[in-house]
Amino acid sequence: MDSELKERVAVRLAIGAILRAVETVNREYGGDITAALVFASVVEANVGHLATSPDSTAALATVGRLPPDEMRRPVTGVALAATLGIPNETVRRKIKGLIDQGVLARVDGGLIVPTEVLASDRMTRLTRASFVNLRRLFIQLRRIGVDLSDDGAALA
Repeated sequence: MDSELKERVAVRLAIGAILRAVETVNREYGGDITAALVFASVVEANVGHLATSPDSTAALATVGRLPPDEMRRPVTGVALAATLGIPNETVRRKIKGLIDQGVLARVDGGLIVPTEVLASDRMTRLTRASFVNLRRLFIQLRRIGVDLSDDGAALA
């Protein structure tokens, strides 16, 4: 398979993975994909830094598999709106709904997803479905010859 064809097939496979993820999240959030995006953005803002920090990784190993609330970086609604490219008022309404559902909490500096929410059966189910979806994508990419090494995903 030539390089251009591999790129096209890889993009098609990635789109399939994105659509499967949207379907899963949409089902979990009763069709409110915007609320799901706001929630996911809060999670990423809270814990995204932990995946790249050796100190944070070591600390997580000592406290357990979920980062305690104090290791999370709060995020503001304004920052979420800017990241997602959606109106502040829309984000504000979604945040209010997510707080009312008990899946977001206001803390000094913004919003976090509390530990008990991340540890819930619902989040475990979503995490597992996301992992299975990513694994499927990686297997498909490997089959068409996409290099998934640390050097960056390059076409073999």
